[in-house]
Amino acid sequence: MKTSNTILIFAMFLVQFSLFGQKQEANNLTLEMELSPLGSEPLKITSLRARYFTSDKVAYRLGVFLGGNRNPSTSISGETELESVNSSFDLILRPGIEKHFEGTKHLSPYIGGELYLGLGMSTSKSETLWGVNEIMTTTNKTREGSFGLNLLSGADFYITSKVYLGIEMGFGFLREGRGKSSTNYDNPDDPAKENTNEKGNSSSFNWGPNYQGSIRLGYHLK
Repeated sequence: MKTSNTILIFAMFLVQFSLFGQKQEANNLTLEMELSPLGSEPLKITSLRARYFTSDKVAYRLGVFLGGNRNPSTSISGETELESVNSSFDLILRPGIEKHFEGTKHLSPYIGGELYLGLGMSTSKSETLWGVNEIMTTTNKTREGSFGLNLLSGADFYITSKVYLGIEMGFGFLREGRGKSSTNYDNPDDPAKENTNEKGNSSSFNWGPNYQGSIRLGYHLK
């Protein structure tokens, strides 16, 4: 029932505002987020995308995801408090270009292409009791990169002169590198602990069709 009500409200929203559509023009700048009306999280932002229209037919686009986390924790060993911290950082850039076609008064179909550039890093830092009063700190770092290319097709449907909904699908490839990892010990008095730097021993290469399982909700900044 909840899903049916969501679909009904969404359909009424389209009907109410579709009479006022007006497509993009030269020098328009748009910003988008993703809307998943049928998912468990109706409003879910996986990335932000900006587009700049050099004409009413051509647009340059840039999708960006920037995020991370930091999770500290403490433990007690004897009378000593020890700290551990796990953190991560992710950056994804997706520059591209779109070629729009005539479509209809409210619908603007397009084709295009984009690159996929990704960087991910994670760090694990932990303290352990060493000897009587010494604390050894062990730091593990991992870094991975990815590269891809995607040919795409989509459409924007303008529900007002400044707001539109969109869908998109594509075909491309994504290569994820082997990455690098390092382990550092902050206790130089222990000769058995040696710092290490290693390159990963596996990578992946995926290709084929892909699509966005959500609806893009965008608006004009100018």
